[in-house]
Amino acid sequence: MNAFGITDKGKVRSANQDAYRLSLSPDGEYVLAALCDGMGGMAEGGMIAAETASQLVGIFPWTDDSDVPGWVYQRSARVYQQFRGHGGTTLVAALLKENRLSFWCVGDSDLFLLRENKLYGLNARQEFKNDLILRALDGAFPVEEAFQDPQAGALSEYIGKEDVTCDYTRMPFLLQPEDALLLCSDGVSDTLTLKQIREAMALSSQACCDKLEEEILAAGKPGQDNYTAIALKYHGKN
Repeated sequence: MNAFGITDKGKVRSANQDAYRLSLSPDGEYVLAALCDGMGGMAEGGMIAAETASQLVGIFPWTDDSDVPGWVYQRSARVYQQFRGHGGTTLVAALLKENRLSFWCVGDSDLFLLRENKLYGLNARQEFKNDLILRALDGAFPVEEAFQDPQAGALSEYIGKEDVTCDYTRMPFLLQPEDALLLCSDGVSDTLTLKQIREAMALSSQACCDKLEEEILAAGKPGQDNYTAIALKYHGKN
């Protein structure tokens, strides 16, 4: 098992509000990865992101994975008490323990799995668009309008809400040898195609991150967001 991460503010942003942390055991039996994307336009997004990632990694190892959603709720409530909904961050965290994967997600940061050259999204983005689609399917308006709504991409969940919904694995997901995982902020996944992401994930963890950064810089996207990625590769049991 190996891991590598990158983060950068992008060429046009004045500050990097993304943060990531990694905890890798010396024997390679586990790795905990946490990635946060501080909410732009809100108070202290970068600070909230950095503290959230650091605090989650700081409480590891924990006794029971089922305690983590409770920690997420408490962390969100504390941020809400400080900023009253005007400051927040996303979270995607993954724990690889031997051949078992557990993850916890809030917001729109992504978790991808590459297995036998096929790319899978393991989590669903918590965006207002999902609520709009459900309303449209209920007959409130045409489905196309759900995708055209200017607020469709807005976060419906984030750490910093008074009451947050955390998406997480109820049972660990079993990994296969040579599975690759990628945690990334939307500065990566909204800039690159799924084909570019898949091709990068086929490389080693460090080479994957280098390739993603190369492709992001080559894209030259106006207003390029902060971008952060953590690449993990599971090689099988020793």
